[in-house]
Amino acid sequence: MFYISLFLLFFSTSKSEEYYKNGLYGEALKEYTQYLKEGISNPELYLNIGNCYYRMDKFGESLLNYRRGWFLSPNDPNIRHNISLFREQKESPNPFISFTSGVIDRISLRDFSYLLIFSFTILIIIGSIRMIQSVRPIRFPTTPLFFIIGIIFIFSLSGFSIWQGRVQSNWVVFTESTIAHSGPGDQFKDLMTVDEAEEGSLIREDGGWWLIQLYSGEGGWVDSSSVSLVLKGTEGLRRY
Repeated sequence: MFYISLFLLFFSTSKSEEYYKNGLYGEALKEYTQYLKEGISNPELYLNIGNCYYRMDKFGESLLNYRRGWFLSPNDPNIRHNISLFREQKESPNPFISFTSGVIDRISLRDFSYLLIFSFTILIIIGSIRMIQSVRPIRFPTTPLFFIIGIIFIFSLSGFSIWQGRVQSNWVVFTESTIAHSGPGDQFKDLMTVDEAEEGSLIREDGGWWLIQLYSGEGGWVDSSSVSLVLKGTEGLRRY
């Protein structure tokens, strides 16, 4: 089951909700993309665009927009549910790593930056108090508090670094199936078939060809028309 977000309620005067309910997904999609052109950008909008594409059997475009919404709101249960329809979540055999990854995936880059600044500031304050305590005794539990805030700081730094890596990795989604070649052109050897809705990173560009590495570790040169960047050049994705 797909979740039709409350975003529809805020645009009840438009035809998009009626189009979607009546199965006119192409018409509803035109309405939603018009909102993007008008500068409106939020997770719910990308969720609804992804739903339209899914109903139109354009699964690559669907996942692309779910990912864009996920970057803005990684803890949104509706977006996370719809993304899970595309692939099984591979759990790490290490329960600590699995738990940590799950938490990091639910916190945005912006929130991690706030948490990092907050914990760093508290650490400085605690450090200052400890320096004062060395000169004049002050009853304040600095040691356990320093330990706890230190853990929070390390966690937020790790999460911030992981999200920074995601943003800078030129994350891509394949919007259609294609052939990966050993070089930038059809004349080069065919390496593999890349399915629609596969994900990876853009490594290099050469004309209309992109060198892509899939998260499985495989990769090759593909026609750039078959793949889209999740973040780069996407208007409105400024809150991640």
